[in-house]
Amino acid sequence: MPIKPVLGVTMGDPTGVGPEVILKALQSPPPGCRVIVLGDLAVLQETAARLASSLRPYEWQVGDALPTDAQCLPVLALSQLAQTERVPGHPTRAGGDASYRYVENGVRFTLAGTLDGLVTAPISKAMWQASGHPYPGHTELLAALTDTTEVRMMLDGSPPPFLGDRQRRGGKRPLRVILVTTHLPLAQVPCALSCERIETTITVAATHLHRFYGLPQPRLAVAGLNPHAGEAGAFGDEEQRLIQPAVEQARSAGCNVVGPLPADTVFVRAVRGEFDAVICQYHDQALIPLKLLSWEDGVNVTLGLPIIRTSPDHGTAFDIAGQNKASPRSMQAAFGLAAEMTQRTQTAR
Repeated sequence: MPIKPVLGVTMGDPTGVGPEVILKALQSPPPGCRVIVLGDLAVLQETAARLASSLRPYEWQVGDALPTDAQCLPVLALSQLAQTERVPGHPTRAGGDASYRYVENGVRFTLAGTLDGLVTAPISKAMWQASGHPYPGHTELLAALTDTTEVRMMLDGSPPPFLGDRQRRGGKRPLRVILVTTHLPLAQVPCALSCERIETTITVAATHLHRFYGLPQPRLAVAGLNPHAGEAGAFGDEEQRLIQPAVEQARSAGCNVVGPLPADTVFVRAVRGEFDAVICQYHDQALIPLKLLSWEDGVNVTLGLPIIRTSPDHGTAFDIAGQNKASPRSMQAAFGLAAEMTQRTQTAR
């Protein structure tokens, strides 16, 4: 029997919904993997009691054997927050610093091979900043910790098989979107685009989908920036000046890619099965259709890293933290996708 991959899950902000969705998701864990939580033992034990969960979080140390009892949840305790620092819905600088250290150690253990992949629960960017960690979010920190120069964000709307297959009803396929730019004011997007950046996004996407999804020649579409993909320059020249040359260069390098295509129709074509993923020029161009189709099941994947990393496509939700209202579906999907990716890489070895 092959050894099941070990996924690490960072607990996220201790006062957000991360501890809750982790415990709910692991009540029915994805098949084919084992999980270790990097976080705060007291937070997880209190959350388990609040949820009346059958899971029993316990302190685990690197080198210890993993439990055979599915109800025992190993926790690598990287913080011991005071009671006042772990109140649901009330973020603190101490909690922000702790959530940073969960990710930092998670990357270190994954690079070392102790973990086969990393799933990250939501953090508070404001609390990272307040605690002296000036990173805009997970993606930038992961790139810095792994010394990776080119990373991209992909949102995958395909729920793993163990969650069911609702997305394919009516002949429609799940949507995957990859972003050329991420968290920028809309007015800054045109200046941030370049032929090189768009071409790199295409090649990074093609490499990832081949390696981790088993697609020999991923079918990629590139969305235009302007209405009607610029209408031959009538509504903007970025398509002719930047996007079209990038597509042609990527195609010359062996990528199966078309574009620029009008953004108001390319997503329809993708969910009908014509493309495996859509390259998008800016944040909302990608996330509006993705969240419309996969509000509960979307997964954030970081492309270009030397490690596997997924996360649920939602935030800390401080307004409902500690109230047993958070849905675990996106976290379940993040676990399931990470498990599939680790299993595929092990099979390929």
